[in-house]
Amino acid sequence: MNISNYLLSISSKKIKYGLKRTKQLLSACNNPHKKLYSIQIAGTNGKGSVSALLSNILAQGGYKVGLFSSPHLVKLNERIRINNQLIQDNMIKEFVVQYQNDIKKIEPSFFELLTVIAVWYFNKQQVNFCILETGLGGKFDSVTACQNQGIVYTPISMDHHFLLGNTLSLISADKAKAINKNTDFIFSSHQPLIAKNNLIHEAKKQNLIIKFNNKTSETVSLKNLYGTHQIQNAALTKDVVNYLNKEKIINMNIKDINMGIENTVWHGRFQILNDNPLIIFDVAHNQSSLECFINSFNNYINKKNINKKYLLCAFERNKKIKTILKKYEKKFDQIICSETNIRDSMPAKEIAAIFTSQDKTIVKSKINKAMELSIKKLEKNDILVIIGSHFLGPSVNSFFKNCFALDYKRLLT
Repeated sequence: MNISNYLLSISSKKIKYGLKRTKQLLSACNNPHKKLYSIQIAGTNGKGSVSALLSNILAQGGYKVGLFSSPHLVKLNERIRINNQLIQDNMIKEFVVQYQNDIKKIEPSFFELLTVIAVWYFNKQQVNFCILETGLGGKFDSVTACQNQGIVYTPISMDHHFLLGNTLSLISADKAKAINKNTDFIFSSHQPLIAKNNLIHEAKKQNLIIKFNNKTSETVSLKNLYGTHQIQNAALTKDVVNYLNKEKIINMNIKDINMGIENTVWHGRFQILNDNPLIIFDVAHNQSSLECFINSFNNYINKKNINKKYLLCAFERNKKIKTILKKYEKKFDQIICSETNIRDSMPAKEIAAIFTSQDKTIVKSKINKAMELSIKKLEKNDILVIIGSHFLGPSVNSFFKNCFALDYKRLLT
């Protein structure tokens, strides 16, 4: 059995709503989630970064930490890690073989199955903590079925509107439903007023108070994460760690906390692939994350001697990005529009039509050809930004070998 092909074949099926299948599959493998101390990361943008920060800090403190995140960039195993070491294929296969009859009977979605594999694996490996990143929304996300002790909300904004609702009120109301009777504590970044009110409303039902982080800056060192929003993500994460320390759930000193923040790596977030010419890769793919990236980009190049600026972009369908892409048009000398090689990829011609200056745009549907063309154009002191989707990961990796590899053990010593 090719385990990756088996799992990925499930992903072609439609998204399924409700927690019933996840609960059934958890029950079939003896409810491993009930034996774990888990923290759910919800919100829209920054979930991955906060998950990585929290996981890395706890690992720096000597704890064994499971991390479940999505989506992956190159290898499916990236989604399930312990102290940043990827789950092995044989462990995934062990679960699938052992519970294949239950999987056939319950028919979980791809994400539901991976969620259960993650908590089963974390329990089997006896982790001290597990950090579970919400996939979509909150009310019906399979991570919510895991009865997590804590919930951390990153900024909530417009995304997945075709599934969660076309207003921030509807989207935030859905995400707020992750709060339930099993929740012990909730932390949140600064939120738009309507989102904040929806979170508070759900928290009150469980007699809980949300601790909001409203800091616009924090004295932290981030070697591998760039941008003001990452400083804010780090500040939010420190709030959670300080709470765990105060409640004597962990015992960590400030030096290790800061070291964990400083050493955190999360690929595909303002990731420098090459220095000169400068090549940056970022998975910003909705209005809010694209806004964060262009602001960080402007600050980053402000004092650099840059000649030509190139943008290579590819997005998935159903993303409300037209307005923000107008800002990008003003910043780049040439824009190469491509596609992500997935079923729901936005056609390159459709992306190109967003830009008013057609002289600036080139349509190259095949992503590898587009990337090759973009790289060949670069001269010394030029810059290329590759942006738009996690699904660009395999193509980026094919041109920049091992750009997603890292010796995490070295960082944690």
